[in-house]
Amino acid sequence: MSLSPHEPRGRGAPQASEAAAAIRLAPPSLRREEEAAPAGPPPRIRGPGLAARLLMLVIGALVLIQTMIYVSRLSAFHENWLRDKFSAVGAAVIVISRADETELSAGVAEMVLAAAGAKKIVSEKAGRRSLMAGSDSTVEATESFDLREPSLMASLQGTVRTLFAPPGTILSVTGWAPYENETLQIILDESPLTASMWRFTRVFLGISLTLSTIVAAVLWLLIWVMVLRPVRRLTSNILAFRESPHEPARVIAPSGRRDEIGAAEMALAAMQTSLTRELAQKKRLAELGLAVARINHDLRNMLSAAQLISDRLATIPDPLAVRLAPRLVATLDRAIAFCQSTLTYGGAVERAPARRRFALRPIVEQVVETAKAGGAGDIKFEIAIQQEIELLADSDHVQRVLENLNRNAVQALIEAGPGRGRPATIRYSAVRAPDGVTIEVADTGPGVPARLGQAAFEPFHGSTRDGGSGLGLAIAADLVEKNGGSIILAPPQAEAYYCGARFVIILPGAAWAAPALVALAPRG
Repeated sequence: MSLSPHEPRGRGAPQASEAAAAIRLAPPSLRREEEAAPAGPPPRIRGPGLAARLLMLVIGALVLIQTMIYVSRLSAFHENWLRDKFSAVGAAVIVISRADETELSAGVAEMVLAAAGAKKIVSEKAGRRSLMAGSDSTVEATESFDLREPSLMASLQGTVRTLFAPPGTILSVTGWAPYENETLQIILDESPLTASMWRFTRVFLGISLTLSTIVAAVLWLLIWVMVLRPVRRLTSNILAFRESPHEPARVIAPSGRRDEIGAAEMALAAMQTSLTRELAQKKRLAELGLAVARINHDLRNMLSAAQLISDRLATIPDPLAVRLAPRLVATLDRAIAFCQSTLTYGGAVERAPARRRFALRPIVEQVVETAKAGGAGDIKFEIAIQQEIELLADSDHVQRVLENLNRNAVQALIEAGPGRGRPATIRYSAVRAPDGVTIEVADTGPGVPARLGQAAFEPFHGSTRDGGSGLGLAIAADLVEKNGGSIILAPPQAEAYYCGARFVIILPGAAWAAPALVALAPRG
């Protein structure tokens, strides 16, 4: 029997091809993750950071609030100042109106104008205007303000206009007189009001800046302690973890906070721990692939030599040799074919199952006989499978599945011994079901550790025994799935005789050829 023409020639095969083969050994999902992994240094923060932006936002909010307060207070100051002036003029007008004199003397008029700070006082009643004090032609107002029903916009406009009025501006103020149905108009110099408003502005700015500085400092300190510093810690950890995600020391330690940031820290820690574990498994898989690529050449040579010896063994006229030689040849053929296809594992040339109709019991008997010849010791094997039960699957795949399960059970019974005083026994049973054939492999050993559960079928997630590679059950599950079946680790039966590990497999029967996965509920 010849080997594949693609065999590497000689022992000096380039290690570059072995490394490429090791990469091909990784499952497609891991290869896609490797190809999609981002490269290059971590992104740099451009422009002001979160702390600077938040500080500018706080300052801008305080400035906006203080500006609104300043405008409203200044407008109230402007209106109150004018009302105070108008009230003083109104009191003087009441005194004048009750006097017996029909006209004010020049001295009294000057005193009234000086007390009110006005240049002219005009009264209006029923459409008739009369000059009560001042000269009718000396001054003319350039601006006006109505105190009778001032609107918000008019008040704001008058405030801004007065604040920036040039020196010498004359203002006309109109309001209701102290007595009914009469209005007063006061003409006055606006410069004193403008100066008072600027004094108010300077005082307000001094007080507001002091209060704003204190509020901004306290608010910034609280935000820094409660938000910015934890967020910066999260950001620094993420950037550091990105550089070395395989190092467990880079996993963030949650601070124990009971808010959103604490929840984010716990979620990040869980994600980083899971990613670190997955990367460790991926590294182990890559190392395993590289090791298989290096030993593949020598192993195939050894199997070829063993095949030649088995061919010579078949010619020996010994009944036992004649009976065992065909099985040895078939086993070596499978080993050589499997070794030749190892380097293409996970690729597009993966061999599909060669489904055919075959009886299940002879396959199980071969597995049991191989186990006894390999040193099963005093372990007892029970086969409760009828001769007429047939499967529609790849017989080589089914045999490899049963060999993996049998090997695990034998090793568990030899290393840990049977449980509950029962003899070391492995039992094979099979029954027909509406969806195929249900195969059960059970033993009286210690069982599968509870920490594994269904994760025992995942590569490198753990082994059912100490020192195991964690691949046997994963390979078995993959082969069963490729043949359109399913496999589960059934829960242990406390009162059952076979109280150890119990695996239940469903495979298509001879009368059922649909290649679909079948879900099986755990049996009690």
